[in-house]
Amino acid sequence: MMPNAFLRQLRAPGVRAGLAGVLALVVATGCSRDELLGVDTPDQITPASVNSVAGAQALRASAIGVFSNFYGGTTNVGVNLYVGLLSDELINARPGADHIDIRSFNENVFPNTAWNNFSQAYTAIVRATRSVNEFYPANATKNLQLGQLYVLRGYSLTIAGEAFCNGVPLSDVNDASPSFTTELSADMQTRAVASFDSALTILGTAGADVNQRYAARVGKARALVNLKRYTDAAAVTRAGGDGAASIAVPTSFIYNMEYSATTLVNTIFDWMVNTANFGPSEREGGNGLNWRSAGDPRVVISTTSRLGQDGSTQVFTIQGYPNGAAPTMLASGVEARLIEAESDLSTANATGWLANLNAARADAGARAARSIATGAPDVLPPLVDPGSDAARIDLLFRERGFWTYLQAHRVGDLRRLVRQYGRGAETVWPTGAYFKGGTYGTDQNITPSIAERNNPSWQACTNRDA
Repeated sequence: MMPNAFLRQLRAPGVRAGLAGVLALVVATGCSRDELLGVDTPDQITPASVNSVAGAQALRASAIGVFSNFYGGTTNVGVNLYVGLLSDELINARPGADHIDIRSFNENVFPNTAWNNFSQAYTAIVRATRSVNEFYPANATKNLQLGQLYVLRGYSLTIAGEAFCNGVPLSDVNDASPSFTTELSADMQTRAVASFDSALTILGTAGADVNQRYAARVGKARALVNLKRYTDAAAVTRAGGDGAASIAVPTSFIYNMEYSATTLVNTIFDWMVNTANFGPSEREGGNGLNWRSAGDPRVVISTTSRLGQDGSTQVFTIQGYPNGAAPTMLASGVEARLIEAESDLSTANATGWLANLNAARADAGARAARSIATGAPDVLPPLVDPGSDAARIDLLFRERGFWTYLQAHRVGDLRRLVRQYGRGAETVWPTGAYFKGGTYGTDQNITPSIAERNNPSWQACTNRDA
């Protein structure tokens, strides 16, 4: 990382527009005669202006914006759509982008910037964390805002560990003497757990801190599930998982990332609703879920199709994202119940497994947050035990799929079915003949940007395994 990387980061696409007002507070410190006659360089932010409380506030706002862009923003497509395309959630209807849909990821061809967006988000969060630590006075506001940054750092690592290959270059974000370590997917999850623990150590226990604590608990549990530590994961989200007197993460808890109709636009709206680049799939590659025909109120899809941007593919339209300012869910209490259900299944507790799945389905607030169906019941009907372990696993991952659709979970789930449950990749991923011609490849993850080949500390993924 070059010494002035933090200045480039603040000038990154999707950051300047959303931060103009905040940065103005940093640089507008007076107006002398010399300043009026001088030449202004508005895109240059000096170290003096950054090294202050106001500068730390600007870096924090930037970090949140860059993470939002990585997760579900419009600039070069959010990672949630990469996950949707590589898995069975979406089909491609854009010229030249079939490579990711057919599971033959080409880092030279659009969409190919997910790694850049992750790197920018991770770097921005680390810098903001250091700045808030150094320049904020010690008080409750510092604890809340610092805790939030650790939460977002944890999610950036967790999602990247799920989506990218084994063996990626992670920077230490040290401008003076930059270095990188090669991280396996499990390493990324371990780092995420540590970040969520840092958040829980710093955050208070009242007010706005509570939702951040819930987000940290769900994120930590997600990372632990990725490490196949199911019992430990469930312990984090259940009562007592945040201290002896803590309650379980409420099923109705929702943690959204926010977007804007004019600056940082929601990627689902921009690429799937406003324009027909991608659309919900249907039993893709033989193994995919029936997202369209299920009629499930958690994934509402148009009943008619339209012509995609490639001029030949018919696509249906996802509902629930009416404009660019629509939020995208990052974490929820429903996910906590799903994690607890998986833990119960791992200990042969089928009764507890089913109870947790049905607790999520019975929560009206949780269902309503994901459904726009008019006249639909407030709760989903209870599930029944299918009777065998294999069928229970199928049902668990189907429920996970419909609850977390387009929330950057599906690639991680399919990889876990292969890695943790011993299923053959050909029984899990879209396989066989591709509907536009050709045959599905074997990719189970995506790779860092081709620009990383210039990094002397890294040349290629360690492996592309699940």
